[in-house]
Amino acid sequence: MPRKARQTIIAPNTLYHIVSRGNNQKRIFRSNLDYKKFLSILAIVKIEFPFYLYSYNPLPNHYHLEIETKEVSVSKIMHQINFLYTQYFHRRYHTSGHLFQDRFYGSVIDKESYFWEVSRYIDLNAVRAGLVKKPEDWRWSSYSLYFQKSSQEKLKKLVDQEKFLAFGGEDFKKSRLSYLQFVKEGLNLKKGPDFIKNKWLI
Repeated sequence: MPRKARQTIIAPNTLYHIVSRGNNQKRIFRSNLDYKKFLSILAIVKIEFPFYLYSYNPLPNHYHLEIETKEVSVSKIMHQINFLYTQYFHRRYHTSGHLFQDRFYGSVIDKESYFWEVSRYIDLNAVRAGLVKKPEDWRWSSYSLYFQKSSQEKLKKLVDQEKFLAFGGEDFKKSRLSYLQFVKEGLNLKKGPDFIKNKWLI
């Protein structure tokens, strides 16, 4: 069965929640080295095709991103991320074929309504998947940066923390604490946010 036509979105300054899954729900991250390589690829692509990155969370068989485009389309950005990671994965594990399911899912996000909501949803994925009990314990998520648990300078530069936290309307320190509290409150929410309902293949 042929794939659906690719939907290319070129609108600049657009906020997206992106989900890319392993083909047939298979693992795309098998070791700590894989997670590290994925984050290094994010950094490379962010330089090559500039965009704002607010949140990321790679999990065993999929990953989440919250990104805001500048000039380059989200399709081009995602193609490059998945292409480079697939090349790495096949070399490391001597595999071939499709690593990712279809292409990827993307949702355009209303920044005024769901900016922090998207990041909270992403940050809590490892907890809801049963990988950790607290979001700060999943070392591969951008939440470890906001929580200031990670001291890696490269990762600090990867995420546009100041732009993200400025949305809180407070200074950096207060806004960071407000966001941490916002994520903590999300642990008690049972209903998923509305933005995850509107998604499509890109």
